[in-house]
Amino acid sequence: MARTLATSAVIAGTALAVALVPATSANAGGGGGHPDRKVQQAADRLVADGAPGVIVMTRRSGRVAHVTSGVSDKATGAPMDHRLLFRIASVTKTFTSTVVLQLAAEGRLSLDDTVEKWLPGVVDANGNDGSRITVRQLLAQTSGLNEYVRDPRITGDPGRVWQPAELVAIALEKPPVHDPGKGWNYANTNYTLAGMIIEKVTGRPVGTEFQRRLFTPLRLRHTSYPGGSTAFPGPYVHGYYHDYGDVSTLVNPSSGGTAGALISTVDDVAKFHRALFTGRLLPAAQMREMRTVRPVNDDGVIEDYGLGVARIKFSCGYGWGHDGGFPGYRTWTYTSADGRRQAIITYNASDLENGAKFRGDLTRTAEAAFCG
Repeated sequence: MARTLATSAVIAGTALAVALVPATSANAGGGGGHPDRKVQQAADRLVADGAPGVIVMTRRSGRVAHVTSGVSDKATGAPMDHRLLFRIASVTKTFTSTVVLQLAAEGRLSLDDTVEKWLPGVVDANGNDGSRITVRQLLAQTSGLNEYVRDPRITGDPGRVWQPAELVAIALEKPPVHDPGKGWNYANTNYTLAGMIIEKVTGRPVGTEFQRRLFTPLRLRHTSYPGGSTAFPGPYVHGYYHDYGDVSTLVNPSSGGTAGALISTVDDVAKFHRALFTGRLLPAAQMREMRTVRPVNDDGVIEDYGLGVARIKFSCGYGWGHDGGFPGYRTWTYTSADGRRQAIITYNASDLENGAKFRGDLTRTAEAAFCG
C-alpha cells in the first residue's frame, strides 16, 4: 500500500501569535548590515532544536540584516542562504486578499457580493450556500466553509495536479462549521474560492494577475506562482518532513493554489509586505477593510485576524503579517504599520513548533527579530 503524505500543514493556518524573531549564525552571509547577536543566537537555538536551517531577515528603520543558521540541503551540507527560494505557503493569502481588494477599489466587485454572484452553483451542497456567503467573509475566514487539505484523496496522492473547483468540491462534502458570519474557521477553501473569483472578474489566470498587479510593479523578481509544477525556478531551500526526508518537489503546489502556492525569497516577501502596509498597493478605504480585525482562537493561540492578515502584539508594538506552512517549509512574517520594523523567519522543516521548547524559542526569536 502506498504511503500517504500528511499535508495538513501544507497551507496551514495562521498561528501568527507565536512570535518568531530573526536569528543569525556563522553562516550569516550575503546580508546587508551586521547581524544582531541576539538574533543569531536565537536562530542557532532553532537549529539546535531540530530545524535543518533557518533564515531571518530583519529591518529596523533603515537597517536591513540577514541571519542564517544550519543547512539548506542535508545531502550536500550547503549552508542556508537568504537568496534561496522557498515555498511561502499561506503567506500567499495576503497576496490573494490584496488582489481582491484592488478589484474592489476599481469597482469591479464589492466585498458584499455573494459567492453565488461570481461563481453560480459552485457552493451549493450539504447546507453550504454561496448565496449567503460574501467575498468579505471568504477573506476574513468567517464563511463557515470546511477545510479540504486533510482529505485522504489529497494526502494520499501528493503529486497530483488539482483544479480549484475539485478542492472546493471536497470541502463541500461536509456541512458548514457555522452559519456565514457567525464564527471563525480557518479554511484554505475560502482563498481557493477567492482565487476563482479573481479569474472570473478579470478573465485572466490568477498567476497573470499576481504578475501584473504585484510581482512586476514591486520588482519581485524572485516570486512566482507555480501552478501545477513542483519545480523551483532557481536555487532553493530543500524542505524536510518527518521521516519522508526531502519533500521539496514531492507535493504539488496546486493543492495550495491561491491559498498557499507561491514561491519567493525573504527579501521579496519583506518588500511586498512593506509596500502593502505603507499604502502603496491599496487605497485607504481598502486598507481599513484589510486591517479591520477580530480576536480569534487559532489552535489555542489568540490573535487578531483581518482580511488575509493578522495582527500580533510585541513589546515594541504591533506586527502585521501572516504565517505559512507547507510540507518541509514554515514561514512567519511581521511588518509594522509604518514599515520601519520587519521580521521574516523561515525554516525548512514542518511542525517543529508543535514542540514546547521549539515554540518557546520561536517566540523569543520573533521578539528579538522584530524588536531587537
